[in-house]
Amino acid sequence: MGNRNKAIGFSLFIVAFALWGLFFTLFKGTSLELFPAKSFEIYTLTDHEALGFSTSEVTVTDSLVDAVVNIRSGKAFPFAGFGFNLMSQNGRPSGYMDLSRFDSLELNVSTVRMNSIGLRILTDDPQYSQKGLYLSYRPLETRASAGRNFGLAKVAIADFKTTEWWLAGQGLEKDDGLTYLYRAMLLEVFNGQGTLRGIPDAIQVKSVRLWGENHDFKKGMFFGLGFLVLLFVCFVYRAFRKPVDRDAQERQMKKVATLLKTTDKSLAEIAIEVGEKKVSCLERKFRKAYKVAPLEYRRKND
Repeated sequence: MGNRNKAIGFSLFIVAFALWGLFFTLFKGTSLELFPAKSFEIYTLTDHEALGFSTSEVTVTDSLVDAVVNIRSGKAFPFAGFGFNLMSQNGRPSGYMDLSRFDSLELNVSTVRMNSIGLRILTDDPQYSQKGLYLSYRPLETRASAGRNFGLAKVAIADFKTTEWWLAGQGLEKDDGLTYLYRAMLLEVFNGQGTLRGIPDAIQVKSVRLWGENHDFKKGMFFGLGFLVLLFVCFVYRAFRKPVDRDAQERQMKKVATLLKTTDKSLAEIAIEVGEKKVSCLERKFRKAYKVAPLEYRRKND
């Protein structure tokens, strides 16, 4: 292979590896925007289902979800805010959402008095959930920091844990470790620490987004990288391997043929005499040159 062809080959591989790195960087992650895309139904969240008396007034614009909440004591835990119906996309039923394919949740959020907000994912537990009964769905909760100024609050999906009150209600003494994130139904944002009961507060959100690794894409990219590396190794081998001296090899095989016809030397002895280290290599070269095995050649030329 000439130097010009080598240079062209190396240049092409450099470009190929650079493109692989670029595509991997751009598309290795996956994301889903819940707001302001407004693909999912946004609903008002209160604790009425839990026999509470808290209220929430939700206003949705193109760039802001504003929930004015008033937390009041009731017969159960008080909460109010808003939620996303993950089973209703673009005004149509869409089935469960698989949140297990995401790694984190990010919100651009501010509050009036609260120093944190509550986040809840409700999943359909195959054993305990009953269709249409809000309190029977498995609630996975965590908290995120918030304040008067808008700021990004990012939480890991793995931080969402089943609440103790729900576990106790199902007769479970401790967290069973199950989440059923692949059967997610609702994502809710509600009041957090610092809420004063009976005094209106507000949760304002400019954006809500789910982030995750694009695992199928990464598998395909790594498979492609392996194939590209294999091609590069083959190219390097061909570019730098020592070229075969065809004339010298032809002379060597003619000498082998002469020795086979004129002497009784073994193949091992002939191999040593013609400078071949392995008898198997000698046999292969001879068969390729004369289309017959060395010993068969000797018998035919006795």
